[in-house]
Amino acid sequence: MKSKKKWFLTILLGCVVLAEPLYAVPNKTSLFAARIQQTVIKGKVTNASGTEPLIGVSVKVKGSSAGTSTDLNGAFEIAVPGPRATLVFSYIGYVTREVPVGNQKELTIKLQEQANALSEVVVVGYGSIDRRELTSAVSNLKQEDLVTGSVSPLIAIQGKVPGLSIASTNGSDPNSDVSLQLRGVNSVKSAQGPLVVIDGVPGGDINSVAKEDIESINVLRDASAAAIYGTRASGGVLLITTKRPRIGQASVNFTSEYFVESIRKRPEVLSGDEYVANGIGEDQGARTDWYDLITNKNPFSHRQVINVSGGSETANVYTTFFKRDAKGISIGSERGEIGGRLNSNFKFFDNLIELTTNVSYNQVNAEFPGNSAPGNFRDENNSIFNIAIGLDPTIPAYDASDPSGYNVLTGGFEKWNPLAEVMLRKKENQYRYLLANATVKLNITKDLYTSTMFGIKNNTEHPRFFRSAQHRVSREQDTDGYAKQEYKRWDDRIFEWTVGYRKRFDDHQVNAVAGYSYQDFNGQGFSAENSDFPVDGLQEHDMGSGTQLVDGRAGLGSWKNPWVKLAAFFGRVNYSFKDRYIVTANLRYEGSSKFSPEYRWGSFPGISLGWRLSQEPFMKDISFINDIKIRAGYGETGNEGFGAEVSTRMYSADTWWLFDGDWNRTFGVKHNQNRGIKWEVKKEYNAGIDFAILNNKLSGRFDYYKRVIDDLIYDISVSQPPYIYDKTTLNVGSMENEGLEFELNYNAIKTTNWTYSTSIVAAHNKSTLRTLYGSQTFQDEMNFPAPGSPGNAVRLYAGEAIGQFYIWKFAGFTENGDWLLYNKNNEVIPSSEKKLEDKRFLGNAIPKIQLSWNHTIAYKNWDAGVYLRSWLGYDVFNMVNMYYGIPNINGRNVLKSALGDLRNAKEKQLSDYWLEKGDFLKVDAISLGYTFNKKWIGPFRNIRVYTAGRDLFVFTKYSGLDPEVNINGLTPGFERLDVYPKTRTFMFGLQASF
Repeated sequence: MKSKKKWFLTILLGCVVLAEPLYAVPNKTSLFAARIQQTVIKGKVTNASGTEPLIGVSVKVKGSSAGTSTDLNGAFEIAVPGPRATLVFSYIGYVTREVPVGNQKELTIKLQEQANALSEVVVVGYGSIDRRELTSAVSNLKQEDLVTGSVSPLIAIQGKVPGLSIASTNGSDPNSDVSLQLRGVNSVKSAQGPLVVIDGVPGGDINSVAKEDIESINVLRDASAAAIYGTRASGGVLLITTKRPRIGQASVNFTSEYFVESIRKRPEVLSGDEYVANGIGEDQGARTDWYDLITNKNPFSHRQVINVSGGSETANVYTTFFKRDAKGISIGSERGEIGGRLNSNFKFFDNLIELTTNVSYNQVNAEFPGNSAPGNFRDENNSIFNIAIGLDPTIPAYDASDPSGYNVLTGGFEKWNPLAEVMLRKKENQYRYLLANATVKLNITKDLYTSTMFGIKNNTEHPRFFRSAQHRVSREQDTDGYAKQEYKRWDDRIFEWTVGYRKRFDDHQVNAVAGYSYQDFNGQGFSAENSDFPVDGLQEHDMGSGTQLVDGRAGLGSWKNPWVKLAAFFGRVNYSFKDRYIVTANLRYEGSSKFSPEYRWGSFPGISLGWRLSQEPFMKDISFINDIKIRAGYGETGNEGFGAEVSTRMYSADTWWLFDGDWNRTFGVKHNQNRGIKWEVKKEYNAGIDFAILNNKLSGRFDYYKRVIDDLIYDISVSQPPYIYDKTTLNVGSMENEGLEFELNYNAIKTTNWTYSTSIVAAHNKSTLRTLYGSQTFQDEMNFPAPGSPGNAVRLYAGEAIGQFYIWKFAGFTENGDWLLYNKNNEVIPSSEKKLEDKRFLGNAIPKIQLSWNHTIAYKNWDAGVYLRSWLGYDVFNMVNMYYGIPNINGRNVLKSALGDLRNAKEKQLSDYWLEKGDFLKVDAISLGYTFNKKWIGPFRNIRVYTAGRDLFVFTKYSGLDPEVNINGLTPGFERLDVYPKTRTFMFGLQASF
């Protein structure tokens, strides 16, 4: 029996010996005692100067899974297996430090900030690499780079990324979308904006992400980097990474911001007295400022965000809740939004398996000022502003004898009461956004892993519209009200499997990833409409009570999109030798169900090279140079952003026909089929240089690119017969883009009390249409609206640059106010004799250079920022002046400027008279903040108050409302009639952490 016990103890002791780490025990200590006796180390982690504790610093025992993090005072406590142990201290933005424990029982650790941005980790497609290993054009923005004072994360980075044009589609309207364009126009029909990827899920809406949740925004600007995303990446890629949980004691962050707006500039039209005095129209007794009636006075908005983060090394959570209530400067424009986010990390089996989840949900209730009869030219939500400019200012807005209380004007073209138009109807929409994904990662070794990601994106819309029986349109159509409801839903699903490998050995480093991706897209919806309700109070809530249902005149419809699928195999290898010679190669082989089988798959390669010149021996003696890297790359990306039905024969309901006393519905071909449509492919070359000098105080980047887009996809006019319809989607030609991009960052001052840094971003781009389809050499765009439509102002013409205006050249006026123009032979002719062939390409809507200049300064607890933007060398077509700058239309109000040189001018002409230089300098944002001293704020970790003003001042000679017009797409450079008022925004905010 004793012999068995002896053998058992011997085997147990042997297992302990085999399992013991090499560093654990000195030779003179028994192995068994070392296993059960550990040393407790206490300490504190601060910044380099020792003045500020660092909270949430990761403290790990090297070679072990044991770890902790610092508390609110920067303190930590951790058990180590013995004096041979080494502690590893890591913190975002600071240099990782390894400290041998030895015989120390208490440690004071000071971490150095990462002074060199080239050492940061940058997120790229399907992984991340060190910035020093980048060989392509990638812009990296952090939370601190977002411009203060805006709600949208995209507007907060406006001008921050060279070549990325960001514009609100409707000014400061809280329900406005954002238009994106990177490095100029990249298509004539297909999707043009960059692909947005949120936490690994392509196609997300960045405006559904609270800006406080953003960890980084990385923009893959050239095709050598974007090629790994293949299709949809022709416009570049925006990678949005949200914040991950902090390890340690739970921390709470609270943000509250309050906004107020005022109109910065409005159209200066004639007052009622001026209108009568100048004989524009008859006096109808009132003095009405229509523009003032349809705008809110200093509308107030607010938003609150609270997030909580914390947990252990193996289980931690980051969660956010936010709420926003916003009122626009336009009547009828409001937005209520609530949402939340839950990001979590879990580790199992001693870090063998990791589970990462990201879930976000937003619900938006939006109200719009849109009228009930939108035209096909202008934004229906803004038509009230166009009407307000031209409406007779002597007409009263109210009528006490009318059942509605408003003076409801009927029967006139664009002569209706814009106030009544909005107040006697309701236009709402509810949006719901769900984005969720889960990733399971298996760490096979410390260098090799594999992961699987499942994700879903669900968007729904519920538009509702009701028009009162007293509304203008109801009276004109002799109906007692109208109601409509719709429900729309889109479901996207994604699955991705990847394998990654990263290894450094001697002078070599390899960072590789490969995988498979699948994503599908599904959409469907239905609608119902009815009219003639017994009472207005029912609105759209009792659709069946309208009598047009009984009469068989109500509407009912539904739809379902074709099921679109994308599948791809992809890979990337980054290899570095001595951190000096770097090569990166990407490949994506992708198929889309939009194409017929023989054209379904496309290959999208990318390769880029880097040479760290500063690492060469002959550069070592040049002390002021810290880093110089020369880059060059080539890549291809695809575009399939067109209708899913193009290559497939599809049928739809056609006409009704009477047969044997019954009405029957016929079905016919829905569209012209084109089985031969192919991928639209962009081929791009990029060359650049990154540098850091003067002890990393001055750093920057310079890039030159040229790209050609072949097999452009466009709708071409075709003859009938043989075609059923007059338009067919074809591969029609090619386009070229060429440009320069420049960034410069200077950390001018960094002392104990003072810091000052400044940065400049600049970009130039030119886009040219090289060829079109067959014998077709041009396509006309931008048809001007009535009254008195003068035609189209844009022509897409092979060999010409995108952004030119195709109009007549102004030659002067006759004594009678008749327009004189130049014909094609440069002869002066009366406008009555002009011909289409006399039009020519004039002006340039694309700025020759786009600039931004950022300044940040801090003194002790105070911080301030000034952000400037400028566009230079471009023209704006002033449509407001064209339509309201000539006082020759009886009964329509005009601008005050119309009483000057154009007093006697006849009907407007589509000429360069209306072109103006748009050059401007904007004070985009000014901010001021104060962070309270920690000894004043008790249990709080941090309290900061701040204020900011956005869109404060514009220095320009342009006479219109705003020279910063839309320059994205194929018809840039027009300040349109239905422009949302330009506003200044003032904000006050509070941030608290505890």
